[in-house]
Amino acid sequence: MKWACKLFLILSIASSYAQAQITPHRFSDLNRLVRRTKLRVTRPVFALAPSSVSAPSKSSNVISVPCPEPTASLCGYVPVPLDRAHPHGPQIQIYFELYPHTAPGPAQSAILVNGGGPGISTTDFRDAYQFLLANDLDVHDLLLIDDRGRGLSGTIDCEELQHGTAGFARSEIDCTAQLGNAASLYGSGDIADDTEAVRAALGYDLVDYWGSSYGGFDVTAYASRYGEHLRSIVLDAPGGPSERNELRRLRYRTHADPRMVTLDCLRSVLCSQDQEEPEESFAELIETIRHHPVEGDGHDAFGNLVHIRIDEDALLNFVVTYPNGAFINTGEILAAGDALKHGDSVPLLRLGAEGFFTLTGDSGDPTFNSAGAFYATGCIDAIEPWDWSQPVSVRQRQLKQAVSNLPSDYFAPFSKAAANGILFSTLGAQCLWWQQPTTPSPIVPPGTTFPHTPALVLDGDLDNRVPYEETTAVAALFPNSTNVIVEEAGHETANFGSCGITLITNFIESLQPGDTSCANTPETVWPAVGRFPYQAKDARPAAVDPSGSNQAGIRERKTVSVAVATAIDALQRSLINGGDGVGLRSGTFHTDYFGPTTITTTTLTNCVFATDVIVNGTILWGYDGSIAADLDVSGSGTAGGTLHVAGFFETPGPVGNFSVTGTLGGKQVAALVPEA
Repeated sequence: MKWACKLFLILSIASSYAQAQITPHRFSDLNRLVRRTKLRVTRPVFALAPSSVSAPSKSSNVISVPCPEPTASLCGYVPVPLDRAHPHGPQIQIYFELYPHTAPGPAQSAILVNGGGPGISTTDFRDAYQFLLANDLDVHDLLLIDDRGRGLSGTIDCEELQHGTAGFARSEIDCTAQLGNAASLYGSGDIADDTEAVRAALGYDLVDYWGSSYGGFDVTAYASRYGEHLRSIVLDAPGGPSERNELRRLRYRTHADPRMVTLDCLRSVLCSQDQEEPEESFAELIETIRHHPVEGDGHDAFGNLVHIRIDEDALLNFVVTYPNGAFINTGEILAAGDALKHGDSVPLLRLGAEGFFTLTGDSGDPTFNSAGAFYATGCIDAIEPWDWSQPVSVRQRQLKQAVSNLPSDYFAPFSKAAANGILFSTLGAQCLWWQQPTTPSPIVPPGTTFPHTPALVLDGDLDNRVPYEETTAVAALFPNSTNVIVEEAGHETANFGSCGITLITNFIESLQPGDTSCANTPETVWPAVGRFPYQAKDARPAAVDPSGSNQAGIRERKTVSVAVATAIDALQRSLINGGDGVGLRSGTFHTDYFGPTTITTTTLTNCVFATDVIVNGTILWGYDGSIAADLDVSGSGTAGGTLHVAGFFETPGPVGNFSVTGTLGGKQVAALVPEA
């Protein structure tokens, strides 16, 4: 398996531990960033030795401090004005870490990276960026800079907002009061000036700038001011100037949801054979929930029982917007909707419970993830449909009026009310209590001409966070850009297999897009469920394996499908929890991670996916992507027996089949079940 895909498979598990610690309304941009760093990645293949070549001469205003890793050659702070309108006023210390190239001779450039957020430390991802960019670090230095207000650069620490100890409105009001006039000094324009100050202080003439997600604003703001210092630009799912209009940004997002669900289903054998018109089915589910909300109990990914009410707002926020793991909930939405039509609400309630969050929560260590910096940057950069000089009550009326003036289908297939709810509108309604005491530095100054710097702009066709309609508009800003849409990749292509990161590292090396054909075929097809059978008789039967000796009839082969689905369901939940969970309808499972030969070892105890089939056993997921499961099958829907399942899970290449052998009811089984 290609190294990048294997890295994704391993790190996808690590994200589960972080998800419980991060305020979920910021989860969209943090999920995969956390995934990169929660497991401290070593670099056995691309091990780098510190260069004997010194960095460019630093200026006298660099304040050096000890580095956290021996591979770094210089760490420290560059003081800059907090408010550049008052250059002799208070200063803020911008923190950086420099990792030198390994080849002899001077560096061609320094690579800058910003993974988005906003509010996230950059330097905390030092291990991941050294790993991902290892092929470029022979002749390029790696320069990591924490944006102002986050990481170690004057961290914004608003206790109530950071830890969810008070109501959201009160917490945001208190945070802006804490910042005072500085509340509008953390926008992307000021960050660009800080970045330039660090570049100049360290003496680099050229930098390569890679920005992902909200990091696209950082890169765009820098390019609009200091393009002469850019050797290359790499943007992965970038936010850009067109996204600043909050209502338009929300429209892009809701319009991308049907595409994400549809493409994920159509590429999966299991889903496509049961969902003939996925986009229509998705719209039907939304319409049903809008008029007939569903309420009941469901287990979250950690096995906790949660009482949940799924109305349109909850469907949008808890089930659709934030893909779990490798699009687990995305791949189950349609089948859950179909089950609901037949009176079975369990699958949909589970999805709602797994995605449930509240607006307030503990965001943990502010030097890793600053809630205050999220709003201090995001709210100041956004173009809002209200007058900042007005009190909140007037702003609320102005927002309501602006939404009312929009066409009724502006956010289709969702309603205007759901799309502008407090949970979904992260940098819209959630900014109502922020303040803009001074005019912020713009992301793009008026009259800007963007540089002719070689630029690579990437996005995934499953990205519903920054859809490719937005990233295409960003690419159009740069006259020497290549725009690539990667099939079956979600938000930030570097997180989805080897194609994205290969294109990025090759582009930095050669300044040419090269062969982009990897983007045209899904590297890995993420599993999507075709149906949730209430009983075994409702399942699609497994196919007969023509290379084996099969005696099982349709009834037994339906049981085979249910047994495999039960095991894979537990495995998928192990990617978004801490190791312990419950089956769809009952039973439990436990997962151990990172054994000598396996990524996961999941043990099922009386797990029930269809009500009349009980599965016990163990499923092993190897580092090569292989699956080996031994399952004991019982229950009123089957004569029972034992099955061995072999195949691959979430691996590159076309969708294959699990090979299932064993006996059911004394009959020999040789059957095939699609892997995705």
